[in-house]
Amino acid sequence: MTKADIVNWILENKEVKASKRDVSKLVNRIFEIISEEITNGDDNYKIQISGFGTFIVKKRAPKIGRNPKTKEEKLIPERFGISFKVGKKLHRKLNGE
Repeated sequence: MTKADIVNWILENKEVKASKRDVSKLVNRIFEIISEEITNGDDNYKIQISGFGTFIVKKRAPKIGRNPKTKEEKLIPERFGISFKVGKKLHRKLNGE
């Protein structure tokens, strides 16, 4: 599903008295807010969306990687990654409970 699909779904399934452009701006802004909160938030790099799940930024330790072709070792520096923990409501829905 893309952002355009979300915009079209809102326009088709909800009684919204807004233009497609306005709905698109709103959807884009929601994703911007989520991105800003993940990168700059005060909540320990965590975004929790009730009934859906939690996005968590985790620090990855440095490690040694290898080029599979040349077997050359290279240090991969410390970096950040993001993980998602599914919420109970969504988990139950996925498993037909």
